[in-house]
Amino acid sequence: MSDAAARWTALLDAIDEGLLVSPPVLLDALPSDIIPVPPALAARAAATLRRMAEAAAALERQRSVLAGELAALSAARSATAATGGAPVPFFLDTKA
Repeated sequence: MSDAAARWTALLDAIDEGLLVSPPVLLDALPSDIIPVPPALAARAAATLRRMAEAAAALERQRSVLAGELAALSAARSATAATGGAPVPFFLDTKA
């Protein structure tokens, strides 16, 4: 195995390992001394890149949901502060 293949294999192994944990660990950037992907590893590198993109998209969807929930909580908190913290009338309480 050439040095380039060994380095890429180690990098792909580390990326694959990071994608298996929860939440997945994604690379922000490749190392600065990156060398071209050897043809023998091109398919594996492409598949790993696809998995990274899918994991990033899933994390972004979760962030979006959390941002929506935080915005709703902030609005509810502001409304509570505006009413002086008065309790919600029973007939409006959806949790009752």
